[in-house]
Formats: sequence, structure tokens, C-alpha cells
Amino acid sequence: MHKITTILAAALALALPAAAADGHGGHGGGHDGHDMSHMEDLSRFGQAGDPAKAVRTVTVKASEIAFDVAALELKTGETVTFVLENDGTQDHEFGIGDAAFFAAHTKMMADMPGMDHAMPNIAAAKPGETARLTWTFSKTGDFEFACSMPGHYELGMKGTISVR
Repeated sequence: MHKITTILAAALALALPAAAADGHGGHGGGHDGHDMSHMEDLSRFGQAGDPAKAVRTVTVKASEIAFDVAALELKTGETVTFVLENDGTQDHEFGIGDAAFFAAHTKMMADMPGMDHAMPNIAAAKPGETARLTWTFSKTGDFEFACSMPGHYELGMKGTISVR
């Protein structure tokens, strides 16, 4: 019995440092095994903006499974505060990105439900709550806004942002 206890203790001693090194202590809340390169440089579609410098506010209402806005037209250099009003019965997000960002982020959200993440291009709101996100659109192009909660993007909870 002592030999089995010693072997188990040794195995545990080897496993704990590996779990700590994976960035989430082994509890599944991190990004282990996922390519984060699509999120490292969010500047390809803008950057977090200063709410005091916002030139306008856009309110977007979320329900099951839709936003009340399908498309937005903005100007290059414009700083906008988005207000996400969650009128639904599920958690929702309002995120700003491009197709590559949402392809990777929705996969990550599906693989790790309940993942705790804070990103400058995403605002999340529980049912009945409101969240704000201020973003400066420093690049011209066609981008997306979307909800990355598992299954929501795939069911069409997204829209387009045209920056000219």
C-alpha cells in the first residue's frame, strides 16, 4: 500500500507543475491549446476608444437569437460607444472583429463554455443587463459585429460594419 501511495504522490507532483504551466491551473478557464494569434493584434479593425471622445452612441438590442441592427456604416477615425441591451433570456455578447477573429473566437467559446475573458473589443451582458463598448475605427474596411456565445454566431447573430 505504501508503494502505491508513493507512486500516486510522485505522479501528482509531476502533474501539478504541468497544470500550472498551462495558464489555467488545470480548471479549463484559459486558452490552452488554442491559437491566440488572431486576437493578439486587434488593430487590424481598430482599437479600444475613449468614451469621452465618442462622437456617437449606437444602441444594439440582443434577443434570441438576433440583434435589432443588421448593418452599420461608420467613418474612418470615428469613435463610437455601443450600448448592448440584452432583452433576451440568455447571455449575449457584442463583439467587433473580422471573419478570422470570429472564426477562432466562436470555436474557443464552444470549446470552453463559461470561459472568463476580458477583451477590449467585446462587451457581454446577462439577461436584462446593459453593457458598453467604445471602439475607434481607425481602419477602412468591412468588419463584423457578433455574439460569440456558443451557437449564436452560427445561427446568424451577427451584422456588418462598413468603415469608409
